[in-house]
Amino acid sequence: MSASPRLLLAAACWPATRLAEAARPGLRVLMYHRVARLEAYDQLTVTPERFEQQMRLLAGRRKVVGLVDGLRALRAGTLSGPAVAVTFDDGYLDNLVEAAPILQRHGIAATVFVTTRFCDQTAAHPRYAPGGPRLHLDWDEVSRLASLPGLEIGSHTLSHPYLPRLSDAQARQEIEASRQCIGERIGREVRALCYPSGDVGEREARMAREAGYEAAVSVSPGLNRTGFDPMLVRRTEVTQRDDERAFALKLDGAFDPLHRILHARRRRRFERERLAER
Repeated sequence: MSASPRLLLAAACWPATRLAEAARPGLRVLMYHRVARLEAYDQLTVTPERFEQQMRLLAGRRKVVGLVDGLRALRAGTLSGPAVAVTFDDGYLDNLVEAAPILQRHGIAATVFVTTRFCDQTAAHPRYAPGGPRLHLDWDEVSRLASLPGLEIGSHTLSHPYLPRLSDAQARQEIEASRQCIGERIGREVRALCYPSGDVGEREARMAREAGYEAAVSVSPGLNRTGFDPMLVRRTEVTQRDDERAFALKLDGAFDPLHRILHARRRRRFERERLAER
């Protein structure tokens, strides 16, 4: 099978990005959603087999750290060499059933960001059609995940809204109340926030900081280096199409130039849609 244009472009960028990462190493944060077997391709889903392959490669090639602990070390200047943190968005049931055993087998820490109403089972991610098998973790399952070595629970707000479209009071409630609710449910401090759909502006970053989070992650691509803003942590999306070659290129930042272009397009489209709603 011939390589895709994206893979060819990433391979062409690899020498430069590999050199840049070697000169100025930092923390790369991987973004996952689901680990499951679906009938059709879904950008947010990797199969257990592909995830196992990726985690085996990751454990063999990189220092893997917990998200908040890794960011603390980066800020303090004590993070030695290139490091990686693993995150999951939305709090899917398969994070416990499929992903957690693989993570535990390879000794890989991870942060799972949960949405409280999804955990209440009163709402589900709108991407998936209703009426099928249960999608999201319930609170007992969230607590089980939180009890596993290296697994940490973060907040993905109360209802997974587009935060920039909410009033100040609504946005603050989503950010602050979710942290309190999750903390009470799992009996420990919630240190990290994930902005739904990665949509974040200066207001949301300020609210996250004021709410007491140590870190908040976006979907802005790239490597986190010294001097980063802990409320605007960059991440690298991983998909089912990332075989060993593509995954290794992503770890070295080879996809970052393309991802920055695609992210800028997404941001412009989002701004146009928001202006059209006024």
